Amino acid sequence: MNAPYIPSKGLVSALKRRLTRLQARKPFDGAQKRFLVSFSFDDFPHSAASTGAQILEQFGWRGTYYASAAFENSSNHLGNLFRTDDLGTLASNGHEIGCHTEHHIDCALNPPIVIEREIRRNQKHLRTLGIPASRSFAYPYGETSAAAKDILGQHYASLRGVRPGINRRHSDAHQLNAVPIEGDFAAKGLALSYVKSLEAEPGWLIFYTHDVRNNPSEWGCTPELFKAICSAVQRAEFEVMTVGGAFEALSTAEKAA
Repeated sequence: MNAPYIPSKGLVSALKRRLTRLQARKPFDGAQKRFLVSFSFDDFPHSAASTGAQILEQFGWRGTYYASAAFENSSNHLGNLFRTDDLGTLASNGHEIGCHTEHHIDCALNPPIVIEREIRRNQKHLRTLGIPASRSFAYPYGETSAAAKDILGQHYASLRGVRPGINRRHSDAHQLNAVPIEGDFAAKGLALSYVKSLEAEPGWLIFYTHDVRNNPSEWGCTPELFKAICSAVQRAEFEVMTVGGAFEALSTAEKAA
């Protein structure tokens, strides 16, 4: 658990990922003339539940935390992971707890029967802690397959990936785009470029990161960077909602159109 698993980045894997994006799609209009932003945290580290949540709450916002039950009260390359009481505190403060499979498995490499067992166990564990059933899922490592999209789409309203982009018309609710917030303040350019893109055209921008601390992992960010992105979103006067809340709002508008 302490060594990071890195999915294959070869040509064959890249072609498989491209093909998967075209399969098992759930067409979704992520624009609906709205300028929406969601902040999400994968795995999730204790620093995301403390520092990350504190920053969001300072702006009056709430985030989505994708939990893998097996990470509870443990640590790895992301630092200390979420504590049992983090779940209850976040939920009681209005944050959303989503699913990330029980053992953070690569959904592109596992058959549907294993994936379904993973999410059922994860859901069961969260229920024992008083966490309401979530309608939001994020693929660990951002990896998936057509079969995984099919089975997970039967349990969750939205499935989030890690392909950078803003969700607009002709999006896929079974593989939503998301933009990373990673590094320190000097690395703000990528995230800010998507804030600028959203200003120009309606859509739903989902940010994701992992740990939020002064010396972040490769997949996390500093509190300074996270707050800078939040400040840019506030200046742009975008709506900020949890992933589940934003998806429900956009889906309702789509049905009413």
